[in-house]
Amino acid sequence: MKKLLLGVVLLGGVSLAADGAAIFKSKGCASCHQPAVDTVGPSLKKIAKAYEGKKDQLVKFLKGQAPAIVDPAKFPIMKAQLNTIKGLSDKELEALADFMLSHK
Repeated sequence: MKKLLLGVVLLGGVSLAADGAAIFKSKGCASCHQPAVDTVGPSLKKIAKAYEGKKDQLVKFLKGQAPAIVDPAKFPIMKAQLNTIKGLSDKELEALADFMLSHK
């Protein structure tokens, strides 16, 4: 029973990350954030490292309720994008954060 429950939890996490990947692509995040290379915005790897263990802070940032902790000088570029994603549901924002944090 424990293994079955653990499998469901793990599959749920994979599903959320997969949903987050779809949101990441559909909202245009990939145009500025690459997996391992800084471009217009910091890499997903850099974001995941900065927010390790701080998923709640990343979600708050995506909602526009917390300051940038990864390359704050580039925040003005991100501000317009935040206006398009901060209206996503909590579940969608958490899925997006899970996807971003999966790039360790």
